[in-house]
Amino acid sequence: MKNKRIEFFFWLLLFLFLAFSCEDDSLTSKNNNGTPSNSVEAEVHRLINLHRAGIGLPALEWNDIIANECRQHSQDMANAHTINHDGFNERINKIGETISWNWAGENVAYNYSAQGAVTAWLNSPGHKSNIESNSNLTGVGVAFDEDSVMYFTQIFIKSN
Repeated sequence: MKNKRIEFFFWLLLFLFLAFSCEDDSLTSKNNNGTPSNSVEAEVHRLINLHRAGIGLPALEWNDIIANECRQHSQDMANAHTINHDGFNERINKIGETISWNWAGENVAYNYSAQGAVTAWLNSPGHKSNIESNSNLTGVGVAFDEDSVMYFTQIFIKSN
């Protein structure tokens, strides 16, 4: 009887361990508050809004349509091992099929942490201008190359 009880607890613990050790790191899933569940994307979004709040600007609302375009561009950069704004007009035109907008900007970075990317952008006049723009929507996309180098894209949109 004692061996069966031990075996039962072993299987119960194994089941509980497996059930609670799985985590969804999907880039497309969201938390209940509408922000990304991907921790790097969420951290960039949080840090940008923290900076904006500190200078009296409203928070940027997360938008999945924008984020999906950012993710695709980050993946393209990671695949090519380069950083660029190639295809920006195509990205914002695709966004424009769903979201009416009158201004758009884009920041890209690579080989940084979330904090490092935001700090680098804030130390660059053009990137800082995008962050401090009168935009109201944003999305962030992160991708990794085979060497685990992280590529970032953030698009800022002023919707009509």
